[in-house]
Amino acid sequence: MDQLEPTDKIIEQFGRQILVPGINEEGQIILANRKVCIIGLGALGTIASQYLVRSGIGEISLIDPDTIEESNLHRQINYDLNDIGELKSEVSKKKLQEINNTTNIFSYSETFQSYLQKNLKYKFDIIFDCTDSHQNKILSSKFSKKQQVPFISISINSSEGIYFSQNYKKNSSLPCFECLFPQTDQDHRCLNSAMIGPVAGMVTSLACTKIIFALASNSLSLENEISLIDLLTSDINKLQLSKINCPH
Repeated sequence: MDQLEPTDKIIEQFGRQILVPGINEEGQIILANRKVCIIGLGALGTIASQYLVRSGIGEISLIDPDTIEESNLHRQINYDLNDIGELKSEVSKKKLQEINNTTNIFSYSETFQSYLQKNLKYKFDIIFDCTDSHQNKILSSKFSKKQQVPFISISINSSEGIYFSQNYKKNSSLPCFECLFPQTDQDHRCLNSAMIGPVAGMVTSLACTKIIFALASNSLSLENEISLIDLLTSDINKLQLSKINCPH
């Protein structure tokens, strides 16, 4: 890539981030040309959307079919009492647009499966699945693998979280989500699970840090890993990924 020159506007808005080793001026310009898809705008997705918009990523697509409920408010930071009953994707877009005018934000009030059926042309640098649906994670992982796009999934329950990433851009033969987390008879969701808000923040902060550094590099250097995160003990355990011949 040719040497890139930052504009005064980018230096003004993201100067502190530019100082971070591994970002610098060129990395910030690269970020401004990246496209990210965030699937799910619950506890994880709202925090992710805030961090990624504030990092200066060029384009973010927000996908979620749900409306806002009062029970969402203790952990889903894009919403307040005035938003109850409104579509999560539309409210998120409106609030995120007030953060900066360098990120283009697109909202889709539908499932990821429906989005793929309606939008035949799509190009993302990373797919970030923040849903609580096992079935959706299987779908988004297989899509990422087919399109050779880096894939990240995060999930939480009570005081624990899971971070999962596969860089299909580097190696499209890597196992998909279903290979490592096989589908069960039920599609488990966290609708009625115990939940404390800061867990979502901790898990999402870890994921967004990795995403920002990966997107700021020419090579999209995202590692393949599974990490188990326990907020109560402050333990982060990285698991060794099995070598699996993925049939999907």
